[in-house]
Amino acid sequence: MLSCACGSELGSAIGAFEAGQLPEAARELRFLEARARRFQGHEWARYTLYRGLTEFALGDLERANRFLVPLKREVDRRPETLSDAERGALFAAFRSMGRMPGEP
Repeated sequence: MLSCACGSELGSAIGAFEAGQLPEAARELRFLEARARRFQGHEWARYTLYRGLTEFALGDLERANRFLVPLKREVDRRPETLSDAERGALFAAFRSMGRMPGEP
C-alpha cells in the first residue's frame, strides 16, 4: 500500500485504487477533477499521481501521461512534493511506460 488516504477528499478514491477497484477509483477521481484544480502542494500531487496511475492501470496511456508527465517534472524539481513511496510509484509507472531517461 502506498499511503493512508485518511482525512482527505481523495481518501475513498485512493482506497479504491489500493484495493484494486480501478473503475471505482477512476469514477471517484474523475468526479473530483473540478475540485482538484484548487488543490495545492501534496494534495494536488497525490490527486495527480493517483489519477495518472489509475488511468495507466486501466490502459489509457494518453490520459495517464496528461497527469504523470507534469507531476514528474514537479517532483524532479521538488522531490518533497511526494512521499518516498509515492515517488517510487511514480517512477515505477514511468519505467513501465518506457519513459525513464537512460533506460531502454
